[in-house]
Amino acid sequence: LKTTPVLPQILSGTWIMGLRTASMWALVLASGGGFFLINAVDCSGKLVSTWSGPDSTCGSATGNNAHFWPIASTTDCHGWQATDGTGKSHDNSAKNIKCSSDGRSITYDQYAGNLNCLGNAVAKSFHLDSCNQGVPPTLYDKALDLACCLTPSDAACTSTMTGAPRVDSTATTNEKVFRNGDLCDASSTPSPSPSQSPSP
Repeated sequence: LKTTPVLPQILSGTWIMGLRTASMWALVLASGGGFFLINAVDCSGKLVSTWSGPDSTCGSATGNNAHFWPIASTTDCHGWQATDGTGKSHDNSAKNIKCSSDGRSITYDQYAGNLNCLGNAVAKSFHLDSCNQGVPPTLYDKALDLACCLTPSDAACTSTMTGAPRVDSTATTNEKVFRNGDLCDASSTPSPSPSQSPSP
């Protein structure tokens, strides 16, 4: 991450986010007790969304537990971080994110435990037309909106599915997204509401 030391005027032990300039800057507490400004990068672009959950029929697949994936590059590393109900933080990352030739599914390689696509990858896929058992096997996966795979020039892609990648989950908090290890600016998010329906 690109950091700049600053002199804080904050309450002890508090994390502060959101010191905005032309791009987003975040003030965070460093492990050594100092504070740094982190320049968040612009990760906006065309997106697709998927769902994962415990429902083996994917009948509850909605934007309430959706992941909005960037598809502009197969070489960039897309990372995401979230805190579970016990307070534990989880890091994951993926690269080689791409649409299938018919535009009805996406595939990617996922790396657990880090934000930089390091280590051994697990291949994953999400389909519009089917609900598939995922990894771990307690999760089931389905594509929600692949408009940017199906018709990239259509308004459904260029307006409502263009923005910053994000993770919307009812099971986690403090979700953050990264590109190649750098924190993404979350100020530009896609328009669909949590009740978003799957694309045709």
